[in-house]
Amino acid sequence: MPDARIELDEIEHALHHGEFCFYYQPKISFATGQIVGGEALLRWIKPDGTVVPPGEFLPQAEQSGFITNITAVMLPELVDDIEKIRIVKSDAQIAFNISALDLYSPYIVKMLRSFIGSKRINPGNIQIEVTETALVDNSERINIALLDLVALGIEIAMDDFGTGYSSLDLLSRLPISALKLDQGVVRRMAEDVKNTHIVRSSLYMARELSIKTVAEGVESRGTYTYLMAAGCNEVQGFWISPPLPLDEYISLCESNPQWPGSSFGLLYNAWVNHISYRRKVLDAALTLSMTEQDEWTNLPKMDLAHSPARCRLGQWYMGEVSESEEGRRQYKQLEEPHRLMHAAGASLIKAIRTQSTARDITRATRIFLEYSDVVDAEVSRIVERDLEKTFAELDVERGKEIPSVANLISEYDIE
Repeated sequence: MPDARIELDEIEHALHHGEFCFYYQPKISFATGQIVGGEALLRWIKPDGTVVPPGEFLPQAEQSGFITNITAVMLPELVDDIEKIRIVKSDAQIAFNISALDLYSPYIVKMLRSFIGSKRINPGNIQIEVTETALVDNSERINIALLDLVALGIEIAMDDFGTGYSSLDLLSRLPISALKLDQGVVRRMAEDVKNTHIVRSSLYMARELSIKTVAEGVESRGTYTYLMAAGCNEVQGFWISPPLPLDEYISLCESNPQWPGSSFGLLYNAWVNHISYRRKVLDAALTLSMTEQDEWTNLPKMDLAHSPARCRLGQWYMGEVSESEEGRRQYKQLEEPHRLMHAAGASLIKAIRTQSTARDITRATRIFLEYSDVVDAEVSRIVERDLEKTFAELDVERGKEIPSVANLISEYDIE
C-alpha cells in the first residue's frame, strides 16, 4: 500500500518547528583530490528520528508555492552552517538549490546581499544551483535575479545539465559559470557509450565557454578516474561520501582527506583548447577569404582570442604551473613559441582582412602553422613527462615496474 500523501500543513509545521536541516555532500577538486566545498541538501527529520525523503515533500512544496517559504527560512540556517564550516575551511564553496519561484521573489537577492554585506560569508562561499527546467521560462525577472546574484560575486550553476531540450539556448543567454552533469548520464557511462560521448561533449563545450564542470552521482573509482582524465573540474557522489550531517562534514573537512587527484586532465584540456584555437584561426581564414567583404559583418562571432593570456593553454602554464619553481623552469620553453603562435594567428587574420596578396597570406599561414607545430611538440614533451610521473607513482602504489612512454611506443610499434 503506497504511503499517504504528505499534506502542506505538515510541511509547514515541520518548517516552523525546526525539523528541517541541511546535510552536506563533499565536492572534490580533481586537480588536487581534496575537498573544495559541498552541496547543501535539505533533510526533514521528524522528532522520532524518521527521515522523510526530499522527493516526498519538495514536489508538493514546489507545486503549492510554499517552496519560497522554505527558502526564506532555511537560507539563514545555511549561512549559519557556512560560518561554522569556514572556521575549518575558509574558502569552502557550498552549493544551494533554488527554484524558479525563488528567483521570482526579491527576497533571496536581498538576503544574500545582506549576508555578504555584513561579512558573514564571502560571495565565493556560496554557489546557487538552478535546474534547467527552472530556467526555460525565459522570464525577464529570472534573468534580472540571476544577474543581480552574479553582481554580488555569486556563481550560478546549471544543475542536471543534459536532461532537457534547451540547455544550449540557456547557456547562450544566461550568466552560467558552472555546469553540473546530470547524475543519470554520469552513472550510465558504464552501460552505454552514448552517455560517455554526451559527457565528453559537455566537458568540451564547457571548456570552450570557460565554464567549470561538476560531475555528480559518481559511485565507482572507475567513473571517478575517467572523469579526472577527461578534464572535469569537480566531483561528488557516494563513492566519495554520502551527504553528511553538519558536524560530520566539518570533521571530514578538518581531517583533510585525500582522494586521487591529477592536473593531467587540465593539461589535456589546455592542449585541446590549443588545437581548437588553431582550427578556429584556419576556419576564420577560409571563411573570410570566401566571403565578400561587405558580408563580413553578417558572419558569426568566431571567438578568436589572440592573446596567450586568454588561451586555456596560456592560463594553465601561467597559472598553476608557474606557482612552483620547478614548474616555471620546466614550462619556460613553452611560453615564447606559444606567444609567437598567437601573434602569427593575429597576423594571418589581419592579412586577410586587409586583402593582402595571396603570396603574403600563404606565407602568414605557413608561419602560423610552423609555430603551432613547435607548441605541439613542447606540449607533447610535457604530456609524456607527466604520464611517466603518473605511471611512476602507480609503481610505488602497486610495487610494479612500468616502462617509460618511449619504451611503450617502441614495444608496441606505435607510430
